Amino acid sequence: MRSPDPAARRASPPRAYAVLTGLIGLTLASGGGWLLALGGSPYYAACGLVLLACAVLLWRGMRAGAWLYGLMLAATLAWSLWEVGLDGWALMPRLVGPAVFGLWLLTPWVRRGLD
Repeated sequence: MRSPDPAARRASPPRAYAVLTGLIGLTLASGGGWLLALGGSPYYAACGLVLLACAVLLWRGMRAGAWLYGLMLAATLAWSLWEVGLDGWALMPRLVGPAVFGLWLLTPWVRRGLD
C-alpha cells in the first residue's frame, strides 16, 4: 500500500556523494601520509581521515556526516588562515574546492535523505 503523503517518504541517503567523498578522503589520507612521512604538514592526512569518516556516516544516511564535513571546513579555514594569512589568491585553492563540494550537503534533497 502506498503512503498517502509523498512528502512523508524518506529520501534515500546520498550514496554516490558518499562514495566520491570516500575516494577524495582516501586520496588525501594516502598522499597526506606520504607528505607527513617526508616531514610535511599533518593537515592532509587528518583531513583525509575525516573525509573517510564523513563518507561512512553519509553512506549510512546519518546527518552527523554533514556536520562532520562542516567541522572539517571550519578546520580547513583555520589552517588556511594560519598558513597563508589573508592573501586571497593563496586562500582560494585551499578553500574553494572543499566549500563548493560541501554545498551539495545543503541541498534539500540531500538533507531529506539524512537522519
